[in-house]
Amino acid sequence: MIVEGIVIAIIIGYIRKGRFINFENLQIKLWYLIIFSQLLQIIAIRLNGTIINLNQNYFYNVHILSYIILLIPLIINYKLLSMKLLCIGTILNLIPIALNNGQMPVFVPKGLQCSLDLGHTFGNTMTKAYLLTDIIPIMRPYPLPKIISIGDIFLFMGIFLLIQQGMLKNKKK
Repeated sequence: MIVEGIVIAIIIGYIRKGRFINFENLQIKLWYLIIFSQLLQIIAIRLNGTIINLNQNYFYNVHILSYIILLIPLIINYKLLSMKLLCIGTILNLIPIALNNGQMPVFVPKGLQCSLDLGHTFGNTMTKAYLLTDIIPIMRPYPLPKIISIGDIFLFMGIFLLIQQGMLKNKKK
């Protein structure tokens, strides 16, 4: 959902006569912590089991730490509406991840089959914070069917708005 949000926001930004060069005028404090948090998630979710092998405890700690680091710039830049939405989405996703061994539970509708990465697990009756887990199916005719959470919706809106703010922000004279 994040990638689709970025692509849609960029297309609409260009339609609205925005430009990438305008991002240099968008002031985001501690922006590098956002990148660092995402690198930690890549290590925990994508590289774990292939290049490195983290035991469950280390995986949990690295994954949760990535969210805590992500929250720092989101809170510091809270005056931007996009950061508020990103902060809400991050917290809404962090809660079920923290309560479910560092993985986001996914509830797959009956009859569908899917595979999950290390950051996700199949939901069951023992899942904590059910309403905040991946329970919202986005099915065909949508070209990239998936199951998302309430937090993902806030993240989508926050990323979309951030890109719009960045592309359309003109230098103050």
